[in-house]
Amino acid sequence: MTLTIEDLQPQLVELFKSVIARHQLSQGYLFSGDAGTGKSELATWIALRLFCTHVVAGMPDGTCSECQRILSGNHPDVVKVAPAGQSLKIEQIRFLKQELTKSGMETNQRVFIIQAADKMTVSAANGLLKFLEEPAPQTYLILTTSSKNQILPTILSRLQIIEFARLPRPQLVAQLTGAGISTEDAALLVRLTNSLVTAQAWLASDWFGPLRQTVWQWFSHVQAKNAVAFVDVQANLVPAAKERAVQNEALALILLLLQDILALYFDREQDLSFPNEKAQLSAWAEQMTSEQLLQQMEAALAAQKYLTANVSFQNTLERLTLQLLA
Repeated sequence: MTLTIEDLQPQLVELFKSVIARHQLSQGYLFSGDAGTGKSELATWIALRLFCTHVVAGMPDGTCSECQRILSGNHPDVVKVAPAGQSLKIEQIRFLKQELTKSGMETNQRVFIIQAADKMTVSAANGLLKFLEEPAPQTYLILTTSSKNQILPTILSRLQIIEFARLPRPQLVAQLTGAGISTEDAALLVRLTNSLVTAQAWLASDWFGPLRQTVWQWFSHVQAKNAVAFVDVQANLVPAAKERAVQNEALALILLLLQDILALYFDREQDLSFPNEKAQLSAWAEQMTSEQLLQQMEAALAAQKYLTANVSFQNTLERLTLQLLA
């Protein structure tokens, strides 16, 4: 099941339908929110709405020649730029700056969409300031980001910021299972990502499955108060999570396991991240007090902060293991 922008962000679609109908579209926007919340889809929808020749009830039809050219990436007055690798390259910014100075090739309006704008270098971001300070008539710039705090304040101050809400959990689970992901996997993945594309990529990766199993093994030893959990850290967890992004997910999995135990402790069985492990999680919940559970949750949250503060993954896990075994 593929969700449309009307499914993902119905309120924002209604907002921009009204704004465009009143001819009050701003010339610079920043769409900010988690991956999978529809930022790029809404940016494309705005372009479709502006150029569509058969608008019905404020909605582009998606089938006219203008819409089809936008959807296929062949419309000369709709320019999309996305990072090639870790950042927007200087050639991309040069191209963008040149295009921003031009008037529409076929119409009197143009739309520029810069995806993952947080990956712009400082020089690249500064290159946009001239346009933002003196925008050309009927030229619209839409930036998207999942990390608003990494964008220069001088850029932020010149844009209207639109925050994208996360999808409701049941809706996202339905999206994942509709795409062929098992109910068990979907229950966990919706706690880790709001993006179907990311969820599919993780399931197909060589790290997600092994990491999940390794975290479970370590966690089982911790709950059994077995000191072999320390061996798990060095022998299994550290090799399974060499990259910082994977290390973050390892700690997220640990926190989700603790959250499931806490939920079962208070007889809240709905929406578990690990529904197939309910029996074992319930057994652990019965062995603990609410105070112990909260202490373990606090230790796991503190571990996330240590990792963010550049404490090594191994040291962070060894400290957490010691606290949980106490």
